[in-house]
Amino acid sequence: MNKQLLLLLLISSLSSCIKEKNANFNNEQEKTLNGDFYENSEASHLNDKGIELCKNGNYKQSKEVFLKALELEPNNPTTLSNLGLNSYLDYDYENAIKYYQESYKISDSTFHIAAINLGLTYFYNEEFDKGIAITNYVIKNAKDNNFLSSAIVHRALNYLGKKECDKAQTDLNFIIYNFKEIENIEYHIKDLTDRIKNCVEHN
Repeated sequence: MNKQLLLLLLISSLSSCIKEKNANFNNEQEKTLNGDFYENSEASHLNDKGIELCKNGNYKQSKEVFLKALELEPNNPTTLSNLGLNSYLDYDYENAIKYYQESYKISDSTFHIAAINLGLTYFYNEEFDKGIAITNYVIKNAKDNNFLSSAIVHRALNYLGKKECDKAQTDLNFIIYNFKEIENIEYHIKDLTDRIKNCVEHN
């Protein structure tokens, strides 16, 4: 069962909970992945309920539900990561970063979903060096191509935030060469191509 509500979102399932500012951002995302195992069935149920509330744009209510789930399982990285996403969608980047960091810390830096989402949140919060550092960690340690492709896309965005057009282009070239089979990767390629062109023109 998919427990993890990600920044790596399935477009059709969460289009209703993305505000206009995030409409284009949501198109960068394409995957849902399995979340962490819940030992407590009520915590699992609350997590599912929080996801549904978020889908409907009820961010305050969904946060309350996720926090109740967290009370039952304080060390569950999925709930923490979902709190991060919920905060992100409500434009609360500081809390999003806090929850993602806690999720990753609790998982001993193995819950790469939180790190990938953290890298992207750093981009929108204009903390580009931090975004590059965390995506570098994922790229070095993750094995799954879904994680790797998303981390490289997010690193490229942070490079663009720093106006390092050449480094972003190198990441884009790597994506084109290695990840053509990843679902919806064509969106990433087009988006990064346009952003890099704009970066070069304005440097």
